[in-house]
Amino acid sequence: MIHTEKVKALAFDFGGTLDSPFMHWMKIYLKLYGEELHLPLTGENFRDSYVYAEQMMERLQLVKTSHSLLETQSFKTRLQFDDLIRRGILPDTQENREELPERAARLVTDFSSRYVILSKEVLEPLSKRYTLLLVSNYYGNLKKIVTDLGIVSYFSSITDSTLEGIRKPDAALWKLAIDRAGFAPDEVVVIGDSVKNDILPALSLGCQVVKGCPSMADVTEDVSCITSLKELLDIL
Repeated sequence: MIHTEKVKALAFDFGGTLDSPFMHWMKIYLKLYGEELHLPLTGENFRDSYVYAEQMMERLQLVKTSHSLLETQSFKTRLQFDDLIRRGILPDTQENREELPERAARLVTDFSSRYVILSKEVLEPLSKRYTLLLVSNYYGNLKKIVTDLGIVSYFSSITDSTLEGIRKPDAALWKLAIDRAGFAPDEVVVIGDSVKNDILPALSLGCQVVKGCPSMADVTEDVSCITSLKELLDIL
C-alpha cells in the first residue's frame, strides 16, 4: 500500500515500464520476430543472441547521444541477427544479414512508440501533481529518445546509466536521481517492471514502490502491483 500523504515525487524506469506492457524486452523481440517475421525462434535459442547484443551495445559504445530510437534499435537488431547467423540458428543469407534486421528495428520502434503514447496519457496528469524523475539503464541517448517521443517535458530530470557510469541493479543510480532532485527516499515512489533492477534497489533506499506486472498472474502481495500504467491514477 502506498502512503500517498508522503509522496512528492515519482521515479520511473523507462524500458519495460513506459515503452511496453510491463514485458521483458526479450519477450517482445520474440513475439514480434515470430508473429511478424515468422522466424523459428524460441526463448532457448534466442536468449544468447539477445544477451550478446546487449553486451556488445555497451562494449562497442555504438550509440551516440544524438541517435534516435530507430537508429538505436538498428544497432541492436543487427547484432542479434549477426549472432543468430554465427550460431547457426538462422541461415547466412542477404535477407537475414541486411533486410530482416532493418525490418525488425522498425517493428520494435513502432511497438515501443505506440506504448509511449499510452504512457503519455498517464504522465501528463501525474506531472501536474508530482515531480517526475526518469531513471534507466540506457545507452547515453535517453534524453534524445524521450524528446522524440514527446514525453521529455514531463520529467524534471533524466538519469541515464551510461552517462552516469552506474547501472542498475546498483541502487546508487536511483539514489543519484533522488538526491539531485532534493527528496528524501520515503517521499518518492519508484515505478518499474523489474524486481532486480527497480523494486529491490528502491526498497533498499527506503522508497515506496509500485511494480508493473504483465498480468494478474504475476501480481504478488509483497508490493503494490499494477497491470496497466493507468492504474497509477487510482493508486495515487
